[in-house]
Amino acid sequence: MAKPYLSSILGEHGFWDYTTPRAGGMEGYGRDDFLRLLDDMSEAEMNSIVVMAKWLTTGYRSRLPFLDQHPDNLVTRSDNRLLADFLDAAAARGVRTWLGAVVSMYPTAKVRSAPSHVFEDDFGGAHLPEPTGIYDADTPEVREYSVAVFEELHSLFPKVGGFMVELELCDVATPQRIPLYDAWAEENNRPRYESLARPMGSRWLDISPWRDYITHRRAGIVRDIERALRTKGFSGRLSMLCETGFLPYQVQQSVNLEMLRAECPGLAAVSYDPNYDKSRCRLGIMEMAVEEVKRAGLESFYLPRGIMTWGGRWPMSLSLEEFWKAEQEDVARFRPHGTWWFGSGTGSVPEGAHVSVSKLRQSGYEDGRAARKAFVQALNKF
Repeated sequence: MAKPYLSSILGEHGFWDYTTPRAGGMEGYGRDDFLRLLDDMSEAEMNSIVVMAKWLTTGYRSRLPFLDQHPDNLVTRSDNRLLADFLDAAAARGVRTWLGAVVSMYPTAKVRSAPSHVFEDDFGGAHLPEPTGIYDADTPEVREYSVAVFEELHSLFPKVGGFMVELELCDVATPQRIPLYDAWAEENNRPRYESLARPMGSRWLDISPWRDYITHRRAGIVRDIERALRTKGFSGRLSMLCETGFLPYQVQQSVNLEMLRAECPGLAAVSYDPNYDKSRCRLGIMEMAVEEVKRAGLESFYLPRGIMTWGGRWPMSLSLEEFWKAEQEDVARFRPHGTWWFGSGTGSVPEGAHVSVSKLRQSGYEDGRAARKAFVQALNKF
């Protein structure tokens, strides 16, 4: 039998999922769920997996005082044994393993500095256990905590092959950042903040001096993380999430990709459509998320919709099957180095921000495994 087409043309191909509370997906996976996932990945000849161990919430047992810990989380309850065994089992089957963490979001009660935004309770239809803040990349704790999180993940899971750094929504032009930007602008012969056309939000970075500044700040955090990991003996790869976004007449990339490559040689870039909506800006998003990344000389990873209902974007503009078909076509056309499908199913926690069994049932699937089996069949027929 011929190898599934996408797996035959991609350097890495697999799933991206979360062990974190209120996300859904791997949050509810027990040992057998993880093994069934590996069986289904084998059927599609997938060779890569990303486990997001920290999101707004934390999905592993940590000893860091600034991270939330929820005893009902299955990985936390197992003192990380559940996740460690899965990563070992994946590696034994030839699957490349990555761990990811969102390092711009923390419980507000555990951070001295003020956040740029607070999620008090609801996020994508999921009820957060405590107020969670988004912190910009100039917040002192973000740099300190980012290094500490990845050092801890490396110490707990030393065999993992790669780490993925996410600094989502860290780019807001908060008042305390303006003097820091102006000092950078003076050093680099760029305009002062007051002369820029308008203030920037977190994702609409159409003012190039500000994009360059936040690229420099993100790159500094990634370099600190890499330096710490290499000192600890880590020899694997690093990647960073580089968000895209669009307005009615504009498709954008969150960072200056050429500048990122210059400041972080060897870093891979992961990009995606933040709205997961293939009915809008399809060509522009793919060009920005994949083509521009490759043109900048960065290794390109793309993050399309897998078994993901995304509570904040429901009902969907297309059916899951239509999304999968469109994404397969675009991956085949643009050929990133790797593709990680966002969402691998559901387990014992049926409702989360990223995946919901009740919404899957509205789409014709009894549960996450049934949806994943249909998805794998679609991959094999493509």
